[in-house]
Formats: sequence, C-alpha cells, structure tokens
Amino acid sequence: MITLRGRVVRGDGLGRKLGFPTANLRLSRGARPPRGVWRVRVSGTTLGTRDAVCNVGVRPTLGGRRLVVEVHVPGWRGVLYGRTLTVAFVAAIRAEKRFPSLGALKAQIRRDVASLTRAARGATLDA
Repeated sequence: MITLRGRVVRGDGLGRKLGFPTANLRLSRGARPPRGVWRVRVSGTTLGTRDAVCNVGVRPTLGGRRLVVEVHVPGWRGVLYGRTLTVAFVAAIRAEKRFPSLGALKAQIRRDVASLTRAARGATLDA
C-alpha cells in the first residue's frame, strides 16, 4: 500500500466553496503520489484515522498546471492547517479529468464521496 506524509497548507478555498473542504498537502520534493482520485485512510494527531477521498493531480477543470494533493474528510469540521497527515492509498476511484463546469465537477465529487459509504458497507457485509 502506498503511503505519504505531508503538512497541511492553505489552498485557494474552492473545495470549501463547493461544499467539500480539503486539506491541501505540501509534500517533500521526492514524493511521487499516484495520480487520480483515491479512497484513502488519513490519520493525524487531531483527526484520528478516517476514510477520505484524495485527489492527486493538476485540477484540469480549473486550468491548473501544478500537481496538488487534496484530501476531503467527510464530516470533519476541525482545523488542520500546519498539521502533518499520513495518507494511505486504499483503492482508485477514477482518473482525474476535466469537467465542462464547476457544477459537473461538484456532482462528480459527490459521487466520489458516496463511494466511501458504499465501500464501507461492502466491507461490513463481507466481514
């Protein structure tokens, strides 16, 4: 399982505006996280360990060019700025892609987050 660690830094706040706030991670120069949208297990001192969704990419819908790592932790309401998080990549959800609008991106993020619930239910049923 691929794992990475990074410090939470301020982003541009778009995730929060879309209703999916993210912890944006600053990684070490040598880090090579896998690109795409992932189901992850994230842990940190004030967070504990939780299921989350992580996007690793350039955010093509926004015209981005720089690689970013952003983690959305459903239900989390605390402040993580300056904290170090560990992210374990559990399963790929989908490849990163460009959407025709922010509304279409928001709808896809909603489906990505819903996949966590489906995965948790499946794990419970199979156990």
